[in-house]
Amino acid sequence: MLQDIRDKSQGIIVKVIIGVVIVTFALFGVEALVQSFTSTDTVAEVDGKEITRTQLLQSAETQRRQLISMMGSQIDPSMLEENALQRRALDELIQRTVMMNQAEQLNLGVSDAQVDAYLLQAEQFQTDGQFDQNKYLNFIRSLGFTPLAFKERIKQDVLIQQTRNALAGSEFVLPSQVDEIVALQNQKRSYDYIRFSLADASEQVTVDDEALQAYYDDHQTSFVSPEQVKLDYVVISTADLQDQIEVSDTELNEAYQARVASFQGEEREAAHILVDTSSRSEDEAQARIAEIKAKLDSGDSFADLAAKYSDDLGSKDSGGDLGFVSRGIMVEPFENTLFSMEPGSVEEVKTEFGYHLIELKSVSKTEAPSLADMRDELMSDLVAEKAKDKLLDQHETITDLAYASDDLSAIAKEYGVAVLTSDYFGRDGGSDDITSAPAIIAAAYSPTVLEDGHNSDLIELSDEQVAVIHINDHKAEAQQTFDEAKDAITSIVVQEKAVEKLNQLAEQSLASGEGDWSSVMQAERGQDEVTSLAFGLPHPVDGKTSTGVETAANGDVVAIRLNEVLLGDQTVEASQRDIYENYLSQTLTTMALRAQQNFLTNSAEIVRN
Repeated sequence: MLQDIRDKSQGIIVKVIIGVVIVTFALFGVEALVQSFTSTDTVAEVDGKEITRTQLLQSAETQRRQLISMMGSQIDPSMLEENALQRRALDELIQRTVMMNQAEQLNLGVSDAQVDAYLLQAEQFQTDGQFDQNKYLNFIRSLGFTPLAFKERIKQDVLIQQTRNALAGSEFVLPSQVDEIVALQNQKRSYDYIRFSLADASEQVTVDDEALQAYYDDHQTSFVSPEQVKLDYVVISTADLQDQIEVSDTELNEAYQARVASFQGEEREAAHILVDTSSRSEDEAQARIAEIKAKLDSGDSFADLAAKYSDDLGSKDSGGDLGFVSRGIMVEPFENTLFSMEPGSVEEVKTEFGYHLIELKSVSKTEAPSLADMRDELMSDLVAEKAKDKLLDQHETITDLAYASDDLSAIAKEYGVAVLTSDYFGRDGGSDDITSAPAIIAAAYSPTVLEDGHNSDLIELSDEQVAVIHINDHKAEAQQTFDEAKDAITSIVVQEKAVEKLNQLAEQSLASGEGDWSSVMQAERGQDEVTSLAFGLPHPVDGKTSTGVETAANGDVVAIRLNEVLLGDQTVEASQRDIYENYLSQTLTTMALRAQQNFLTNSAEIVRN
């Protein structure tokens, strides 16, 4: 196949196309090339402004990368399905276009200089307080953007945020609103309840096959075997490449020198007494230090004085002992003093924490290990690091082999790995590391792999592992027979009958007042599950109790009689009041922004193609 491609790529037309591609890549990046072929493919229009398929695909890919980056292995695989990604991406693009149209109507703008200033000041692009070009470029590449496209995206974000900030700035919270929230939060309720156990009731329920068959006949669509796939796959890891790695003597020596440069050859055994200046005045602290020094001079032991006077709770009970300390652990003034002392001496130093009396007990010096001693460790680290780089370099080759092959044998042969086969698993994933990986699941159920039968693209499992998958077998969703579904049906029918019986018992107890009732007086909001259910009932009216039959998280049924609602105290500490006010402000702002977005969207003329 590769030879056919090679043979057919020698014509003048192909060479011209390739030349155009190269120039376009060099000047504008890959997205400009894609746009040149697909920008007329409109997927939606918002008040006449087009949203192209290129924008949709890029937005979907950005969402995919962000989801994987944020959630990792915890992500729901269904969130990575292409159709779901594109639906969410299109909704987001429509919302952005609506907001951008509003910003343009308001004649809002932002200059390139403002965008540059924003990017230069963004902490995520800084190293040691300075803008880091490599960090910036790596970030935007991870999202699938070119620098030009990313700056345009930021410009849009700043414009949209201007309108949102204006609306958010108009929101305010009244003191009476805070009072109402405080009163609700501090409200107390007195109630009686009976809790009926679902587990106990289920043990007493019996059902016959006739009832189970009837349930199956009425709910056949609920009992289906889920869609499943079985995969062939190859995993290429850094371990598979390590036998190809060579480490030169120069590289080994450089690694050794770097390791030795950071080697701490001296440690100092120390103890200290801290006199904290945050809880006392400067004069008080100095007087306390003078008192301790006087006692030291009169022969009192340092350890006894530390136990009595030190404000360092972590060390005072052990006589102020800090153990052996190497450079880089303590704050600079403390460290400079400690490493200038002679064993047996006591020195005073002030740091941001207060005044310290430092006792140097002993000094331990060790020689750096030799290159021969560290050779195996250094070689292991170097080989592992170079294998990571080599795997990264091989991404393109693996991708090409996957694209050009009808199965996984070419990749397996090239890298000396086995083609493995998974167990069947559904769209929620399997139980092993491969079939439970969100990226594997998403690829397995993608149209390219599932419907077209092609190899997947390269899938990054980690910095040290990549995989390529191929469909082995596919089982479509299928109707379960009665025998296959019987256990599930039994569980459902038994639980339904048990719940029905418990609801009857709860209603009877409420009507008659009989039963083993428990009373709770002046319960506070959220103190337990039953209290939370009681707080969901309406207030008693005209002295009558408010009643309800509620369901607990484990399925138990709870009969509740709400007897009294005590109004909450509206007095609260200033710091707590600020928390309530901020919460209300954020809530009102969110509601206002959502209302604005809905209004603009409903007012816009939106055409989805």
